[in-house]
Amino acid sequence: MRPLLLICGPTACHKSETALRLGESLGGEILSVDSVAVYRGMDIGSAKPDLSERRRVPHHLIDLMDPGEEGFSVAAFQKAADEALLDLQNRNVQPILVGGSGLYCDAVLEDMGYALPADPALRARLEAEYDADPQGFFARMAADDGPSGQKLHVNDKKRLVRAREVFLLSGRPFSSFNQAYVKAQRQSRYPAVRVGLTMPREALYAAIDRRVDLMMNKGLLDEVKGLYNKGYDRRLPAMQAIGYAQLLAYLDGEVSLDGAVERIKRATRQFAKRQLTWFRRDERIKWFDCENYEEAYPDIRAYVKEKVYS
Repeated sequence: MRPLLLICGPTACHKSETALRLGESLGGEILSVDSVAVYRGMDIGSAKPDLSERRRVPHHLIDLMDPGEEGFSVAAFQKAADEALLDLQNRNVQPILVGGSGLYCDAVLEDMGYALPADPALRARLEAEYDADPQGFFARMAADDGPSGQKLHVNDKKRLVRAREVFLLSGRPFSSFNQAYVKAQRQSRYPAVRVGLTMPREALYAAIDRRVDLMMNKGLLDEVKGLYNKGYDRRLPAMQAIGYAQLLAYLDGEVSLDGAVERIKRATRQFAKRQLTWFRRDERIKWFDCENYEEAYPDIRAYVKEKVYS
């Protein structure tokens, strides 16, 4: 079996276009590694491939659940990815992983000891405890996990509950798993060729601004209104995704539309910084500057052909 091909990097760096072109010219099917594209109805804001793109190259790991469904974990994504990879292996098809969700990329490729399955009953109890006394919940979590207490904010319910859940399920602080993870004390689950796409900061930020404007022109606001009218609560994990959270604030009268769009751009730029920080620590990634994408693509294709398809 050939190694898997991972195309990663910050948003707005031509990752999806590269995967499509490689899938068409060299063969393969795409596995989306995106924590928002797993939700049905969240298409524009996640830059989900449209029907024409899916006809060009088959895609997997998108539209796995409704936005109102909770409990989707890293471990659940890993399981879904394994099932898709087994199907491709049985058909002798080259997998092309593409996305900017670093945690989900590593969930597919790495043996991540801290990606424990969620316990719905325990999580429901912990969420109720948090709702009843956020400060007290935070104090209990911090007492058992000092590093997480320093990193997380008392209002970050989702991550506080998950940190407490991991501690109760494993007997170890969540931060201890992260420390082992950062030190790369893990083994690869699949052999992979890792390609990173990036560009200089000013060019990247300009590309992000253009991307957000394009999403708005494509109807992102109408997409969010549709979810809003279906009654999806703003506190749901899916509704906290970039683009959706800011426009839901606009629909609730908390900010002007122009202000919401500017917040989306700012949040996306901040997300791109975190993506670069995540991926830059992996010395196995071969990086390509895509400021001039049409000049860069032949080099990317040649590298992939040599490392994956030779």
